[in-house]
Amino acid sequence: MADQVPQVVMRSGPIPGSSFFLEKDEILIGRDLANDIPVPDAEISRRHARFIRKSDGVYIEDLGSTNGTFLNGVRLSSPHILRHGDLITLAQNTVMSFEQPPAASQAAAQPAAEILYEPTPAPRSASAPAVATPPAPSTPRKKDVRTAEAPKPKKHMGWFATFLLILLIAMIIIGLVLLFMPANWWCALTFNGLTGCPIN
Repeated sequence: MADQVPQVVMRSGPIPGSSFFLEKDEILIGRDLANDIPVPDAEISRRHARFIRKSDGVYIEDLGSTNGTFLNGVRLSSPHILRHGDLITLAQNTVMSFEQPPAASQAAAQPAAEILYEPTPAPRSASAPAVATPPAPSTPRKKDVRTAEAPKPKKHMGWFATFLLILLIAMIIIGLVLLFMPANWWCALTFNGLTGCPIN
């Protein structure tokens, strides 16, 4: 990824504002077009300097140039590691700044690997003194799946439905009885108030 690769940005010189990513383990810089970073300046040697990528960072080394390579104003006589914001001067007119991505500079300051789990403590013998261990960081518990289930219907609805069913059956039976009841029973129920009552 380009945003994770260190780079140098030319601040002054023949092509100011141009940036060069330091993606290879060795990057040559000089006047010759065969270099990884060609700089068309007569004061710069054909193979002027080189950048070296190592596990602990990026180094710059002068390759015996005529007019020298300077790091923050000091002429280099041996390879030197670069830090974010360092100024590299080639000869007199070409000045470049070294830019280290934030993620890469933080990774260099942190341990190589983080512990992603809590190690199980070894069993302690009876004679060994007790060592207080810090409490483990609390982790959010997963939501119980059972809480998301639909609520169960209430039981008191069952007896109400039974009562309605019994009432409906009773009404049907009463209706059938009244429909097929003999005529003299009608007279008896209405105390002979119907027309044609009493029936002899």
